[in-house]
Amino acid sequence: METQQETTSTLTLALLTEPARVTILRALLEAGDEGMAAADLATLAGLSLPRAAHCFQELTQVGVLALAIRERRVCYVLKDRPMVREALDLVRSSGLAD
Repeated sequence: METQQETTSTLTLALLTEPARVTILRALLEAGDEGMAAADLATLAGLSLPRAAHCFQELTQVGVLALAIRERRVCYVLKDRPMVREALDLVRSSGLAD
């Protein structure tokens, strides 16, 4: 079983390989517990909905996102805000994704 530090490191590496993921997770941090609609996240990240869906699926599989249905819209919320915040801080301090 992965430790919290290993999970954060894995997430950090994943974020570095896909800047759109950084944008999605930053938006979800700002959105709070309500999350955001998938279509809105895709637009913010500059992705087509199918490409964004692939990112959402990857982040859901590693336990970062949870799917929620709100007012007949597919939305995503963060499952572990502190871990995401830590990973984004590491990405920011690396200077590789801004």
